[in-house]
Amino acid sequence: MDLQPNYKGLHKTEPSKLTVGMYVAQLDRPWEETNFPLQGFYVRNAGMVERIANNCSFVYVDPRRYDSKLGEVKLKAVVNDGKPHPAANTKLSARERLVPKVPRSYENTVSINDEMPSATTSLDEAEAILSTCVVKLQSNGGFDINAIEDAITPLVQSVMRNQTALAALTRMRRMDDYIFSHAISCSVWGAVLARELGLPPDDINQIAFACSLLDLGKTTLPLELLNSPDKPDDEQWLLLKDHVKRGVDLLMANGLEDQRILNIIETHHERHDGSGYPNGLEANKIPAFGRIAGIVDSYDAMISDRPYAPARSSYQAIQEIQKSAGTLFQPELVEYFIRAIGVFPVGSIVELNTGEVGVVLSQSDDSRLKPKLMLILEANKQPREHLVIIDLSNQQVESHQPLQWWITKELPGNAYGIDPQKYFLG
Repeated sequence: MDLQPNYKGLHKTEPSKLTVGMYVAQLDRPWEETNFPLQGFYVRNAGMVERIANNCSFVYVDPRRYDSKLGEVKLKAVVNDGKPHPAANTKLSARERLVPKVPRSYENTVSINDEMPSATTSLDEAEAILSTCVVKLQSNGGFDINAIEDAITPLVQSVMRNQTALAALTRMRRMDDYIFSHAISCSVWGAVLARELGLPPDDINQIAFACSLLDLGKTTLPLELLNSPDKPDDEQWLLLKDHVKRGVDLLMANGLEDQRILNIIETHHERHDGSGYPNGLEANKIPAFGRIAGIVDSYDAMISDRPYAPARSSYQAIQEIQKSAGTLFQPELVEYFIRAIGVFPVGSIVELNTGEVGVVLSQSDDSRLKPKLMLILEANKQPREHLVIIDLSNQQVESHQPLQWWITKELPGNAYGIDPQKYFLG
């Protein structure tokens, strides 16, 4: 994050003069002193203007980044058969909405630490089942679709008991094989986002199951193409994009008949601005659950090591997704995703302004940039003699004094030999 604000080209503006489409580049105070999740954002609705007014006396907007299309974005979906919905003023049923008319509010029923043993067992079992399925697919093109569903169901149940535990464990434990690792991770991110959206349990299960199947079509592609360290050329890229159709055909050949699941897989590479594939669908012509799958698929790809690209930190991936709101992804969905995943997720390793290094233990709902964490290393990067837990959102300082700690960056998952899992599993 930028520690020294750059005001070049920006206009100082009172909150009352903000309109939808303006880009707020700087505030009248440090970002970490507010509850805004990211540094820099578009004004998307009147509620955001009210939030800004409650936090700031003035802000700085970037006139070069005004987006006139934001006022046209509506939170609507398409029917489950993939056909466009009627006009926005037509009453939609709860099942046809991206966000239900009366979304459910889910509460964690167990703590992170209490859920970790069950989450670990479920993840171990899912790894074993999915890895076996991938091997079978690559050898003879067959697999047991019911076995995959049986592997995903316990993962969803874990997410429903505690939204954070399995997500943290999935992020901390990166698996070797990208295809089955991606399948498991996407099912977890899909369940987490669907839960945050307040969807019914049946829909959450369906989204998680579909997200585990997104890349099965890649098992029919040559391994040398999938493992190549070079970016694909035009011919290879066309073959890679064909994994969507291959996946749908493969699932249908193995007995999957649920059209909603197939629609999710078929549309998870479509993009909000129409730049996706295979059909170039845009905005609300993309099925709602396909939009969910698209954002979780992209996020997991970014935080995973691939032959031609190293993994990004979750913070970097979240920033990239936020920048793509309104182009690649539906803006409202991006907001829900950031809320669900967190800016500095539980289990991530972060470095502070003091040079100290810690592991994020929990999020602050009101201050996404200021989680609770455990300090592991001193400023000289040597292990602390005594571990200390600090809450960045609750630092006791006088109003005129600067904060003592703030996060400067997220570090790679293996930074300084730190294993975040042991601080949750003992």
